[in-house]
Parts: sequence; structure tokens; C-alpha cells
Amino acid sequence: MNINIPQIFFVIVNVVILYAAMYRFFFRPVQEFLSKREAHVKNEIAAAEQSRAEAAQLVEEYEEKLRHAKEEARRIIEEASQQAASTRAQIEAEAREQAELMLKRAERAISLERDKALAALRDEIGELSLLAAGHLLEQKMDPETDQRLVQEFITELDKTYVQ
Repeated sequence: MNINIPQIFFVIVNVVILYAAMYRFFFRPVQEFLSKREAHVKNEIAAAEQSRAEAAQLVEEYEEKLRHAKEEARRIIEEASQQAASTRAQIEAEAREQAELMLKRAERAISLERDKALAALRDEIGELSLLAAGHLLEQKMDPETDQRLVQEFITELDKTYVQ
């Protein structure tokens, strides 16, 4: 085998020159392109992560607002229910109070009418007693007359108050 040193040297120099040219004109632009592309992809991924985080935060905020709205609605319904129960109880109490007041007024009116009727009855009995006494004084007293006068008095009372 014959080793040709100048040819080996020439091949090595050509390989180094080719590598330098490739590095300068091919590897560096490709590496810069790939670096820019990698940076762009990383930026896009970071932006997507940030958008996802913002979306998750918005979803959480909306869920919190929805939960607060549901709690507020539940509270409003509960307050309305309590207020309705309170109003119903108040109306029932007022109705009971008015019914009792009307009952008391009716009882007083009945009592007054009864007292008036009793007073009228006393007056009538007094008049009838005077009338009976007048008849007694006019007539002669015997047991038959007494019995007849009592019967007339009772009949007169029945006629007056039974009607």
C-alpha cells in the first residue's frame, strides 16, 4: 500500500474547508432557523399555557360567581318563605283578634238586649202586678177569686211574652 501524504493532506484540507463552508453557509443558517423555530414553538407553548391558565381561572371565577348566585337565590327564596310565613302568621293573628273582638261585641250586644228585655219584662210585670193588685182590691177576696186572678195573670203573661 502506498500512502500518499500530500494527497491525505489535500483531502484533510478539503474536508476542513468543506466543513467550514458547510458550517458557514449551511449548518449555521439551519441551526439559526431551528433555534428560531424552537423559540417560536416555546413561545407558542408558553402562550397556550398562559391562555389555558387564564381560561381555567375564568372558569373558576365563573363557577364561583355561579355558586354565589345560587346561594343568593337560595337565601332570597328562604327569606321570602320566612316573610310569607311571618305574614301568614300575622294575618292569622289579626283575623283571630278581629274574630274575638266581633265575638265580644256580639256578646255585649246580646247582653245589652237581654238586659233591656229583662228591664222591659220587669216593667211589664210591675204593671201587671199593679193591675192585678187593682183587680184584687176591687173584688172581694175568696180562694176561688184568688185562684182565678192568678190564672188570669199567668194567661196575660203568656199572651204578652209568648208572642
